Amino acid sequence: MKKIFALVFIITILMLVSCDSKEMRNYYSDKDNYVVATGEVTHIKYNDDRTALYIGLSRVEGPAYNDTYKFVGKNLTIVRENGIDGKLKIGDRIEFVTAPDTFGNGYVLPIVEITVNGEKLLSFDEGFINLNDWLAEK
Repeated sequence: MKKIFALVFIITILMLVSCDSKEMRNYYSDKDNYVVATGEVTHIKYNDDRTALYIGLSRVEGPAYNDTYKFVGKNLTIVRENGIDGKLKIGDRIEFVTAPDTFGNGYVLPIVEITVNGEKLLSFDEGFINLNDWLAEK
């Protein structure tokens, strides 16, 4: 009986994750869901294996009301190659593009375009495609 319960539980979890993943891919593949916002940088931190860069923001203006955003996949590679580690500082006011829907408690919104001190480190056209490629691989 325990094995049957465990199997049903695992199948249910996999189905929920699959539905969320499909919903995320559908949402992020629609360019109309993306918005432009600005915010003041409060923290900059890589995750432990440096596969994501998290940027904390305050005083966010625009329809993207969150306090933490991230770069992942090829978008992370591009902003690093374009010098984000030396160009982005605490207190900087940045302009960025994200899609503001969240997928669960604690969800972190991805950035698909960023301009720091007037310099575009990632363009929307490139960031949009890269995010969707990254989601398809997950």
